[in-house]
Amino acid sequence: MTEALAHDPAILIVGDDLLAERVCDELAAAGGTRVRVVAPKVADDDEELLEAGVASAVAILTLSSDDERNLSIALRARMLNPHIRVVLRQFGTKIGRKIEQNLPDSTVLSPAAHSAATYAGAALDPGCFFALRFPDMVAGAFVGFTFGFANELDVAHLTVAEAEQKLGLRVVALGNLCEPVPDSLIDANDTIAAFGRVIERRTETRHEREPPGSRPYVRRTLAESLIETLARTNPILRTIAVSAAVFYAVAAFFFHLALHLSWPGSAFDVVQAMTSAGFGDTSVVRRGTAIVLGAMVVMIGGTIFTSIFIGYVSAAITRAQWTAQQGLRRIRAHGHYVVCGGGRIGGAVVNLLIEAGKHVVVIDSHPDPTLVRRARESRLDLLTGDATNEDVLALCDVPHAAAVVVLTNSDPANLEIALGARAMRADVPLVVRMEDRTFAQATASLFGIATFSPAALTAPAFAGLARFPGTLGRVRIAGKEHTIVQLWGGAGTQAQAGAVPLCAWRAGRGIVLIHSFEEIVAGDTVIYAIPPGVPVPEPGIVSA
Repeated sequence: MTEALAHDPAILIVGDDLLAERVCDELAAAGGTRVRVVAPKVADDDEELLEAGVASAVAILTLSSDDERNLSIALRARMLNPHIRVVLRQFGTKIGRKIEQNLPDSTVLSPAAHSAATYAGAALDPGCFFALRFPDMVAGAFVGFTFGFANELDVAHLTVAEAEQKLGLRVVALGNLCEPVPDSLIDANDTIAAFGRVIERRTETRHEREPPGSRPYVRRTLAESLIETLARTNPILRTIAVSAAVFYAVAAFFFHLALHLSWPGSAFDVVQAMTSAGFGDTSVVRRGTAIVLGAMVVMIGGTIFTSIFIGYVSAAITRAQWTAQQGLRRIRAHGHYVVCGGGRIGGAVVNLLIEAGKHVVVIDSHPDPTLVRRARESRLDLLTGDATNEDVLALCDVPHAAAVVVLTNSDPANLEIALGARAMRADVPLVVRMEDRTFAQATASLFGIATFSPAALTAPAFAGLARFPGTLGRVRIAGKEHTIVQLWGGAGTQAQAGAVPLCAWRAGRGIVLIHSFEEIVAGDTVIYAIPPGVPVPEPGIVSA
């Protein structure tokens, strides 16, 4: 609970997990309110809610992991205080929209859907650091912020206006300068922060695609090719095959000399002895002890090698059948996206990538029915297995993947999967979910892996929604934290001084990138970046 003056408004937070903790930190840092945390079980009792101050609170945020409990607590809080603002955490986006339509002064946010946009955006564009669906969280356009060097984006020595036209993005910052003038010249080493539609922006590595003739041609002999192929086979099977071949050659040579047979005849008799009941010629027993013993050795050896061969074939068939039953099979692809973890966030990421027209391979140990159905209906390959198992991960053709997105709910498991993918290809793009701040910092420092936390991505949005409807989150632009806000209302009201308009959703045109308030027309839904120190505008105050 934060220290504040008694007359400061109170905000109640119902939750006991990492998200609730981070929302508390956000509200405490913003100041101006008293934050009271109530455990979800305690909040089930109206008396406890009244004791916590629900009657005088300005807002309540129900942030438990139980959607039904969140809705129940929110509705009872509204009954106890008709003027309280309600912010709910709900996984189901459809019911969320219905609640907002029927419950005044309420906002519903799905952490899975909200954070999934950034994971999918970072997979498509390595420079993406925050993404969202606009203007609708479920079916809106896929937009976001990206960051990169001018030479990487191929806009060096262009003006800002020329770079925007080439990239199809709104340049928000050039180095540490926010809102650069259109005529500013971009140096090759300048950093650029831009906003716009999220598309695949990836510089292909040499590993992914080498131009023809880039590798020197080396002529290999047939013997060298056979030796290389033999070296890649199973060592036990290789030993058995070589032993059988040597045994067969010695036996054929022996009977060629002992029985005075032709080479074809000797070879046929040895095959017959090794694969059936014997030579079929009783005269062998009359040729002396050495020949009889040789025939016996051939028949026994043939039985042994044949049994081993049948055993290996049976084991291979059984293994293939088990693999098929487990949903595991080798994927042959190029430029595909591997998603490890098909839970709530993973499912939302998969939807975004498929909508972007990408081939997706999902690994999940216990896929839900929705994911299984999607695997049957769309461009989705589903493997039922544990991605920490390198054999399972190897089935996904990681060396040719566009990116690997790791989204299980275990930080150590996510790191293990990411390192396993990197072992298969050192430069594979990785997008990894990490909840624990210390663990994420260590991962970034020691392994150079960029991570995102669902709680960190959604906590600023929940904290902002407690006060201002339309808050979408917070991003760092030109060294300063900016609040991202979505507002409705169109033209005709006073513009918010200091706010940075980014884009508008306009009927008949869709997404329109804008640079000034004068470009906003009636009916537009607008996204703004609000720098620190500038008050967030009230709902409806959106334009010039």
